Amino acid sequence: MGENRRHANGVTPLARVKFPVNAVLAGTQPISHRREAVFISPMLAHQITALPEKNLPARPFSSDPNTAPITVLGLPFDNLTLADSLDRIETMIASGRPHYVATANVDFVVRAGRDLHFRRALLGADMILCDGTPLVWASRLLGAPLRERVAGSDLVPPLLKLAAEKNYRVFFLGTTPEINTRAVANVRKQFPGIVVEGYSPPFRPLPEMDHEDVARRVQSARPHILLVAFGSPKAEQWMEAQHERLGVPVIVGVGATVDFLAGHVKRAPLWMRRSGLEWIFRLLQEPRRLFRRYVTDLWHFGFAFSRAWWRSKSSSPSTSLSFSTTQPDTAQEKEPLS
Repeated sequence: MGENRRHANGVTPLARVKFPVNAVLAGTQPISHRREAVFISPMLAHQITALPEKNLPARPFSSDPNTAPITVLGLPFDNLTLADSLDRIETMIASGRPHYVATANVDFVVRAGRDLHFRRALLGADMILCDGTPLVWASRLLGAPLRERVAGSDLVPPLLKLAAEKNYRVFFLGTTPEINTRAVANVRKQFPGIVVEGYSPPFRPLPEMDHEDVARRVQSARPHILLVAFGSPKAEQWMEAQHERLGVPVIVGVGATVDFLAGHVKRAPLWMRRSGLEWIFRLLQEPRRLFRRYVTDLWHFGFAFSRAWWRSKSSSPSTSLSFSTTQPDTAQEKEPLS
């Protein structure tokens, strides 16, 4: 294991924290240690030199080896099935304490490799689900397989069914006012008796949002489940900043799921989802918005995976993973989709 040095002010230089690749990929490092292993390139070290350890988020760590987090290219994914995820959400609701959940795809992994603020928001989540078939494939090829993909758009319908059965209150936050209203109406029609409300705040960058108004509306509804459709990375950074204040037991970043529920965007056929081709369907629907992102993600993810696969085959105990980037990307993505 690499050396964990400290500066005189009590912080750890992130670029120097390294762990053996096999241990990281297999998810065998303690969760607190794997969260210190922020895989940024040495060229970023002069811009982001250190982060106070006392501010590093600590996620729950399962003692069950079948569900313990598995780190794929720097992000620890909870190794859960859809049924496991619903069970854990029920446990969160029963606790009454605030939690937030991230559904991370390839774009999340790439962005987290170059944007420390976004990475921090992800690592603060109480549950990180794998919302990308390529990530499942990568985990298998790297020798630490994730059990299955749990997409936000697959998680939400059974979660709404559960809410209707257990009288959990639900709140949709984000997307456009028209889509939000339509999604709420469709959910009420599909799940009679469900208590669901929604609100779409004016689209503004995160620092310019009226957080007081949003908090007042959410707290007035007293939801058990809050579904956030701000787009990424805005949704994850908002959840990190606001979840303790709001006190909602479960907040989930759901990306385009609300648009699917509203019927505004059509989801890919089941065979495309199961074969890992849903991204092609999305690209054909929104080529102008998604083409550049997908090309960028393919380049960075492909490079990082190739290097990880090659180094995992080597016998060097000090090998670590990193994305090769030159500048952190903190730009907000346009709403409503992620």
